[in-house]
Amino acid sequence: MFYAIYLLGIIFWILRGIGGGFGNLIPFMDGFTFMFVLFPCVLLLLCTGSLKAFGRAFLFAFGRKDAPPVSYEESFLAVKMVLVISAVFGFLGFILGMSASIRSVEDFSSIDSLGWIIRDLLVSMISLLYPLLIWSILLPLCFMLRKYLHQKKPF
Repeated sequence: MFYAIYLLGIIFWILRGIGGGFGNLIPFMDGFTFMFVLFPCVLLLLCTGSLKAFGRAFLFAFGRKDAPPVSYEESFLAVKMVLVISAVFGFLGFILGMSASIRSVEDFSSIDSLGWIIRDLLVSMISLLYPLLIWSILLPLCFMLRKYLHQKKPF
C-alpha cells in the first residue's frame, strides 16, 4: 500500500518538477532511447529465467507476504539485476550519443560548433533519464525485499 502511495507521489513530483501536466513530458520522450535501455533489461530477465521473480517483487511490494524466503531472494536479485543493467545501458547510450555528436562536428574553432555540442549533450542526457526513472521506481522494491530478507534470516 505504501509503495502505491510512493509511486503516485513520485509521478506527481516529477510532473510538478517539469512544470505541470503530461504535455510537458513530450520533450523528454524518445522511443529509441527508452527501448535501448529497456530491451536489455527484459532480455536479461528472460534469458536468466528471472522474469517471474521480477514480477513477484511487485506483488510483494503491494502486500503479498505468503511466499517462502527463497522467493524473496530471487525477486531481490532480479530487481538488483535490472537496476544494474539499466544503469549500464543508460550510460552506454550517453557515451554513444556524445561520441557521435563530437565526431559529427567539422570545425571546432567556431562558437557554432560548441552550440551544436551543447544541444546534442542535452539529447544524449535523455539516455541517463530513463535509468534514473527505473531506479526511482525499483529502488524502494530493492530495499523492501532486502529488509524482509534480513528479518527472516537467523543469526
